[in-house]
Amino acid sequence: MHTSVAASARASPLERLVALSIAVPSILVLLTVLLCALMARYVTGHFAMTTDTYALLSPNLPWRIRQAAFNAAFPQESSDIVVVIDGQTPELSHAAAAKLAASLRAQTQVFRSVQQADGGAFWDRERLLFASIEDVNSFVAQLLKAQPFLGSMAGDPTMRGLADTLSLTLRGVNTDPAAAQELRTPIRALADALQSLEAGRRQFFSWRTLISGHPADARELRHIVLVNPMLDFAHLQPGKLPIDTIRGTAARLQLDPAHGVRVRLTGPVPLQDEEFATLAQRAGLIATLASGAIVLMLWLAVRSPWLIAAILVTTLVGLLTATALGLALFHRFNVISVAFIPLFVGMGMDLGIQFSVRYRAERGGGREVGSALLATGRTMGKSLTLAAAAIGAGFLAFTPTAYYGVSQLGVIAGLGMFTALALNLTLLPALIALTRAPGAPERPSTRLALIDNYVLAHRVLVVGTGVVAALVCAALLPFVQFDFNPIHLRSARVESVATLVDLLQDPDLSPNTLEVIRPDLAAADDLAVALRSDPTVYSARTLSSFIPTAQTEKIAIIADAVNLIDLTLNPIEVAPPPSAAQTRDSLRRAATRLREAAAADPTLRADAPRLAAAFDTLAAASPQRQAAAEELLIPGFVTTLGQIRDSLQPQPVTIAMLPPEIVRAWLAADGRARVSAQPRGNSNDDVVLRRFTAAGLKIAPDATGTAIYLQAYGQAVVDAFIEAGVLSFVAISALLLFALRRIRDVAITMAPIVLTGLLTMGTCVLIGQPLNFANIIALPLLFGIGVAFHIYFVMSWRSGGSHLLTSSLARGVFFSALATATGFGSLWASSHPGTASMGKLLMISLVWTLTSALLFQPALMGPGRPPPAAAAPTSGDHRSTC
Repeated sequence: MHTSVAASARASPLERLVALSIAVPSILVLLTVLLCALMARYVTGHFAMTTDTYALLSPNLPWRIRQAAFNAAFPQESSDIVVVIDGQTPELSHAAAAKLAASLRAQTQVFRSVQQADGGAFWDRERLLFASIEDVNSFVAQLLKAQPFLGSMAGDPTMRGLADTLSLTLRGVNTDPAAAQELRTPIRALADALQSLEAGRRQFFSWRTLISGHPADARELRHIVLVNPMLDFAHLQPGKLPIDTIRGTAARLQLDPAHGVRVRLTGPVPLQDEEFATLAQRAGLIATLASGAIVLMLWLAVRSPWLIAAILVTTLVGLLTATALGLALFHRFNVISVAFIPLFVGMGMDLGIQFSVRYRAERGGGREVGSALLATGRTMGKSLTLAAAAIGAGFLAFTPTAYYGVSQLGVIAGLGMFTALALNLTLLPALIALTRAPGAPERPSTRLALIDNYVLAHRVLVVGTGVVAALVCAALLPFVQFDFNPIHLRSARVESVATLVDLLQDPDLSPNTLEVIRPDLAAADDLAVALRSDPTVYSARTLSSFIPTAQTEKIAIIADAVNLIDLTLNPIEVAPPPSAAQTRDSLRRAATRLREAAAADPTLRADAPRLAAAFDTLAAASPQRQAAAEELLIPGFVTTLGQIRDSLQPQPVTIAMLPPEIVRAWLAADGRARVSAQPRGNSNDDVVLRRFTAAGLKIAPDATGTAIYLQAYGQAVVDAFIEAGVLSFVAISALLLFALRRIRDVAITMAPIVLTGLLTMGTCVLIGQPLNFANIIALPLLFGIGVAFHIYFVMSWRSGGSHLLTSSLARGVFFSALATATGFGSLWASSHPGTASMGKLLMISLVWTLTSALLFQPALMGPGRPPPAAAAPTSGDHRSTC
């Protein structure tokens, strides 16, 4: 049944619009359905989203210009994926990095380039030249001491060779007590490894550690592979294919903990992809909580399934329209502009709730549906229009900022508000007319009346309390923190984040560097010296850092060692592979020698019998068990022997003989040279990074780099929001002044908004909640809701409304805030720290929004103004629907 009620001749344009909508509701709904079908087809066919965060800021910012100039002069090998390889032994990590890098290089359809950051022929050959003279002497001494063992094993790198070598060296125990001391450690290590293997606990054996005589350094156990992958930014996870390929390749090569190797991925691509995965972890739970909370709050607000359905349908139609509009204007969304969805849902539902709650109050007085809808349009139309216009102007104020992501968000959300207004004055009344939703029974609310009376009777106290709170929070504003570190927004349980945090502990591996360009290498070296003198700087490198010091002395020491052990390491003849019987005989012979040595020397009595027993067991074991033992012990020796051979063939290092990729990374074709400085301490600490960048910029004001990028990006975001906030405040104030025509009324409207903002920031300081890249996006939603609520009250008050806390308007405001708070506050349950902080900030701000709207603003306004003669009843009437 259609409701046909004609608007009076003196009706406002908004009332006429509502009258037209309810006159032909079926036609309007049908047209809406057809339009939605067209928009849905457009959206599904044109929807696109980029996850490229680098494009969110204007390239014309000074620090981005410097960064672009640096990138042009020194185009770095892309390391969008950083593969961190940790081995139980140096041999395992070295071999794993080499195998993985070689395999990935062959997959050119997925990877543009693959580079071993700390490996390759150059580093294998020249590594000793970068050590100190003391370390070179120590290495050579250990090598000479191990010469007999190495020589025998080099001629027969098998289990037979190991057993025969041990038998040979044990002969000297009876005549040379020192020989027993030297053999004690190798015997213990071999016994531990073989007994663990027999017990099913794999213990990895390191020949490098055995030869050097000391535990492996942490840096020997870790190798880095830098990967430049093919990315597809049309997907939410653009690096999924290359990441899956790396993991699959590592699995195929058996680079896993069971084989003594751990492969982890970090870098920009894994961090971003895993962040989206983290966001999705509790998405179902959060969506369920949010949807349930919103429906519950809508039920408490309007008490009618028909009105709930009408509000939700109107909101969804508006969301579809805003989506199509955004795609038409910008062709694709970004990770910031897509936030228009919660903004639109929150504000769109607020308009629907206000209209529907007022309708229930009008209908509850005994009016027919059509008459109640016209009265609602007459009383609420101007308030809704002014609120939507103010919010839209506030969002559009983001347009001129340099933060392109928020600029697009402002345009879409701003235009979306006008769409939401149009739908809530047309489609929503039409749906209500078709469903003939019931009104609300009149029920006096004595509790709210008591609060209302108290506020009006103690206006000075309430306003004074608000002013004092505002002053206190204003004093706290300098302590508001903006956490510019994006790592703090991510879950530390995610592999890419945990790996990056691990790397940041090592100053040599920290990506948070300062980068500077100088006209030539000499000037770059001078700047590096100046940077190294600052206590916040751990290191400052130039191309000269790749030229070792004291090369002549080191090469001479190495050459002397080579003269002594060349034939040891490079035997003329290598024994052919042994038969099974030969291996068994050698193992049993070595076991006998071990027992004899234990009887002859007390220092071997604890470990030699254990190794003898292990050799006897291995001699009697199956071929598979013998192969497992050989796999445990022999490949590591072969790797170590190859590394020793390479390191004993250094050549004098000059710039001319450095690998081209190193020269290209540090010296431009026109002679300009790069300086790279790294911070001392944990660069994941904001304080450390701030001090480092401040000191670096003082020495080199033209510096760029990741350390500056992180802080400058954060400051640019803050500046954009401050700029947009000021523009929004001015635009909304001007709009209110135009509409209300009284400075006092504008002040009464804006003062509670300022109070809410101060209380929110003050609370953040007191609970230690910093602003960050995630939760700052919630501020436009909070600002828009606050503006709407205060406009509703002021418009009602200007029309003669009094005791507003007992009115249907207060009910609409209260439940609109609760719907937004419980719906989007459920983000607090997210396992993603950034999203959780957004939910927390939403909850805090909405509590203060309600407080200022329901307590501070009524006290600020005072008793209602006498309504103009012949004015219709307003939303501030004495009906209570609470």
